[in-house]
Amino acid sequence: MRLTALACSALVLLSACAKKEAHGDAALGDSHGDPHAAPQGDAHGAKTEAVAHWTYEGKEGPEHWAAMGGDNAACGAGHRQSPIDIAGKTPQKAAKIQFAYHSSTATIQNNGHTVVVAPADAGGVILDSTVYTLKQFHFHSPSEHAINGQRTALETHFVHQNEHGDLLVIGVMSDIGNADPMLASLWTYLPTDPGQPLPLNDILINAQDLMPGTEDFYVYAGSLTTPPCSEGVTWMVFSSPLSVSAEQADAFSRLVGPNSRPLQARNERDFLHISGGA
Repeated sequence: MRLTALACSALVLLSACAKKEAHGDAALGDSHGDPHAAPQGDAHGAKTEAVAHWTYEGKEGPEHWAAMGGDNAACGAGHRQSPIDIAGKTPQKAAKIQFAYHSSTATIQNNGHTVVVAPADAGGVILDSTVYTLKQFHFHSPSEHAINGQRTALETHFVHQNEHGDLLVIGVMSDIGNADPMLASLWTYLPTDPGQPLPLNDILINAQDLMPGTEDFYVYAGSLTTPPCSEGVTWMVFSSPLSVSAEQADAFSRLVGPNSRPLQARNERDFLHISGGA
């Protein structure tokens, strides 16, 4: 099961644009976490030793990230930054993508910026015969991306990496509604304080249980949403949100506070609207 030829070639083109800047960046660390040491890093993957202390507000907030020096300059000077408002009409392509997730043991960590869940061996996705392995997933409240100007209560980022080190992040937005049963189980393990990863006892994690059932999403070339904001990340954002209860959203928000980067300029980037096909 692969993307149709037209959609796949376009995806490869978008990914190629991203990869030009991915290698040589510190693309593995903070809230998208070092995929090789995801619970220890930030969340999207910048090498934490190269990242100064930062927050989501005040003098260490997003408007000051670029001033921290080194690779963090990309937070202000980059032209393919994330998150973005996915707005306007785009070419819609029929596609078939293979989700090859399976249940796995995992750890959970409050790293001070978000809550990171790192499965031991959870499979991944296959794009154009390339396997992207799930390294970890984490949460942002409110959502970082917007669709037609609308943000949601929560966004989950599933961080994947292929054998060449290229990053693919799948974004799932969740709005207030019915409680999410998978989150209900996971939330019972929420660490109240920052610290080391803790085992998720008596629960197996399957990433697909935390994703919409429809294969309909937007794809674009972007960046990490945390310092050092390295570009070279392929983003797939599901077009339809899941639902979480107000209590579930509040439980996370009370734990880490608002942890979303402001929307970034699109800068004429192309993105695709990919929908599942037979």
